[in-house]
Amino acid sequence: MVKEILNKPGIYKFLNKEGDILYIGKAQNLKQRVSSYFKGNLEDRPWIRKMMPLVKDIQTIETDNEIEALVLESALIKKYKPKYNLALKDDKSYAWIYISKKEKFPTVKIVRTLKEGEYNKRNLFGPYPKGYTVRKVYSYLRKLYPFCTCKEGGKRNCIYFDIGLCPGPYQGNISKEGYMKNIKEIRKFLSGKKSGHIEQLEKEMKLYSDSREYEKAKILRDRINDLKYIGQRREYDFFETEEEYITKRKKLLKDSFKKLSIELSIPSLKRIECYDISNIQGKLAYGSMVVVEDGIINSNEYRIFRIKTINKPNDPEMLHEVLERRFKNKKMNKYPELVLIDGGKGQLSMIKNVIPNNILILGISKGKHIKKIGGKPTDKFWAFVEDEIKQVKIRNIKILVALRDEAHRFAIKYHRNLRSKVLVG
Repeated sequence: MVKEILNKPGIYKFLNKEGDILYIGKAQNLKQRVSSYFKGNLEDRPWIRKMMPLVKDIQTIETDNEIEALVLESALIKKYKPKYNLALKDDKSYAWIYISKKEKFPTVKIVRTLKEGEYNKRNLFGPYPKGYTVRKVYSYLRKLYPFCTCKEGGKRNCIYFDIGLCPGPYQGNISKEGYMKNIKEIRKFLSGKKSGHIEQLEKEMKLYSDSREYEKAKILRDRINDLKYIGQRREYDFFETEEEYITKRKKLLKDSFKKLSIELSIPSLKRIECYDISNIQGKLAYGSMVVVEDGIINSNEYRIFRIKTINKPNDPEMLHEVLERRFKNKKMNKYPELVLIDGGKGQLSMIKNVIPNNILILGISKGKHIKKIGGKPTDKFWAFVEDEIKQVKIRNIKILVALRDEAHRFAIKYHRNLRSKVLVG
């Protein structure tokens, strides 16, 4: 069960043999988190240790980030009230940042309790499980864009004015327009729209790292991570149901599909096929094909190709065989407008001559790990540009990354089942 789970943020459900939900949790990395339940003795969590023998199935729902996972986890726990979620999540354990407009000069506050309809959703950011991070970002934003927490009517400047954290609007030290500009900038940060500032911090961090001033680089790295954490986009309301979440997610995927169609100049983009290879040193080799149509993954169109002509590790040649058979198969007469390959230059160079010319080919490969402070591997995309394979920049990558991950999951699932049969036999 665990091997098929991806390294994605999301929520997981443990179910018993009757299909009842025993436990619901969230994770930044689903695979790592779920795997942890099957390692160690869980002595510090006796109720979980008691539950594990009852677990017969695991279900997951992927999210775009940890914040979305938190929102969904909370909604599902409130709905199903699983037996082994002993400490049902209380809203007080989370933190929100709220821009209050009740005052003459709007203020910014951290709130811990939340009731539906209590706050204007447009001005509410969160929830965030890391209260310490929220407080750090709150203080940092106040240094960048001072705001007032005083009551109207005060004639003297407050202590926060003296240390530069309050612009003193009630004392006439800043205009209404100037004050509202600060609030607007804070809103941009909380909405994840201040990428330029973060990029500047990343440049400064790199300079410190290059000059071996690692302590200064580490401080900036932590600040960047905090700002990115707070600025994660969340398209879902804290009080929405699981069904509403899934419906909105499908809509967002469709929107992403349309944007990708425009970006790639494929106005008639309806279908994408993605291919992956799974083998053990060339043995038990299979190719997987997964499909997305109009932004929605269509598992009815999935296919598995047994590699027949190659018995040594060679993913490019195996892909060549799979794609040649796929496009020569007259029964598979539903053609894609885009073929996505899990691989880079080596894979693309081998398959061009077996794919019809009117079909766009893209490769996706994992970037190498960046060892410098703050660095992380990123996906790279490859395409034929004037008959040369070059790295290309793609903005709307969500559906492509999801499809590659699904192809990998499908290949692993099939391959695991196949190995089990071989071992049994």
